[in-house]
Amino acid sequence: MKLTTIVCVGVLMISTWPGIALGAEVGDPVPGFETKSLEGKSISSDSIKGKNSLFLVFWATWCENCKKEIPRLKEIYSTYVPKGMTFLAINTSVNDSLKKAKRYVEKYEIPYPVIFDSGSEITKRFAVRGTPTIIIVDKQGIIRYRSADLPGDLAEHFEALMKSGGES
Repeated sequence: MKLTTIVCVGVLMISTWPGIALGAEVGDPVPGFETKSLEGKSISSDSIKGKNSLFLVFWATWCENCKKEIPRLKEIYSTYVPKGMTFLAINTSVNDSLKKAKRYVEKYEIPYPVIFDSGSEITKRFAVRGTPTIIIVDKQGIIRYRSADLPGDLAEHFEALMKSGGES
């Protein structure tokens, strides 16, 4: 019993120790990735870094909050992609299939690039534990925002990021 308690406390301490975060947090460099969109277009973190800020939304077809965010995501896409932001919607593939993801994109008329993360490799690199997860990366490849929610001051947040190319 005593050994079990010591092991549990040790695991808890290690998992919450500052600097031992598992995954990509605000202030960290974006994890490297290379993939293709549902349309077959090649996309990699290296092809974006230094050129555009990056908006990522991790989602799933069964996620009700993901569905509710679609109108706002369409607005973000149409407003900020013309200003130089790269927008990617990444289906985590957790309890999902490529067929379901494609049907979902058609049903909700999603205009932005969608990736089906087969095997959840990108999802794991970003340590996504729930959907939706929103991640915003600056032009230098540094994560500047990470949350399950879109920021309330979205316009100010994006405008500052687009102007500075860095911290928002």
